[in-house]
Amino acid sequence: MGRIVLVAINHITNLLEVKSTLKYLQYLLYQLGSFLSRRSPLWLSYWLARKAGSASYFLRKKARLAVRENIQQVLGDGDEVDAKARACFQNFAKYVVDFFRFPMINKESLDEFIIIEGKEHLDEALGYGKGVVALSAHLGHFELAGAALSLLGYQINAVSLRQPNPYIDRLFIRQREKCGVKGIPFGSAARGCYRALQRGEIVALLGDRDIMGQGINATFFGKDTTIPRGPISLALSTGAAILPGFAVRGKNDRFCLFIEKPFFLTPTGNKEKDIMEATKKVIGILETYISRYVEQWSMFYRIWGRNESISQRAKI
Repeated sequence: MGRIVLVAINHITNLLEVKSTLKYLQYLLYQLGSFLSRRSPLWLSYWLARKAGSASYFLRKKARLAVRENIQQVLGDGDEVDAKARACFQNFAKYVVDFFRFPMINKESLDEFIIIEGKEHLDEALGYGKGVVALSAHLGHFELAGAALSLLGYQINAVSLRQPNPYIDRLFIRQREKCGVKGIPFGSAARGCYRALQRGEIVALLGDRDIMGQGINATFFGKDTTIPRGPISLALSTGAAILPGFAVRGKNDRFCLFIEKPFFLTPTGNKEKDIMEATKKVIGILETYISRYVEQWSMFYRIWGRNESISQRAKI
């Protein structure tokens, strides 16, 4: 019996070592991509990214079908759905290149990467002194938006989902920290968000992905699903302004961060009614930008009729 247990332990240990080695090799590939993105001409990095994105589109069947289904819900049936879906994979690959190039960005060179429209709306929202819930989506380059505002002196806190690979997770955290973006781990998001808002800072949240599947029931692009509860709950309970903002890629690969006017959610005593009214407003904003830039919507799992667990979604 003891021999069987020993063999089993050795087998498990060997499997763990193999998995750890594979994760480290994956990390090294990311490091190689980071090195090439920073050392190669941008046009070459983008060309390679588009090729990698196209390959990923054909190889990742589950993700491809999910993206296509999501876009079809946004646009309806049409010949452009497949083209837009493929463009999503290509744009996401370029997104990774831009993320790796974060160390090259500073305050003086910021305009080469991104321009900001509506910064006065951000200053207005901060002026109320209750912090700001910055609402965005998996659209364009939300990471770059946070980095840009941080470089301009704003205090940015971003809630992020931990990566399954701990080496890559640490890599992503370092990239954000280099630009001054403070990370709030998903598992302890509520406490971190409240503290940041109490300090009068900005908390950046994405409103189009209900990771836990326990969000607010809503009609999104004409079909029932759930959206994250976090942005609305935080704004209602703290009095913080909700500030919609979306950093999208232009035709010349330069980004533009569109910052909309802030709005407030005033509790009426009927919490359910307050949540539903706020949900309608949030969804209207999300639908406007996603439909306008759907080929930049990096949503690689099904929004409608999904049944994946959180562990499955974290791998995408």
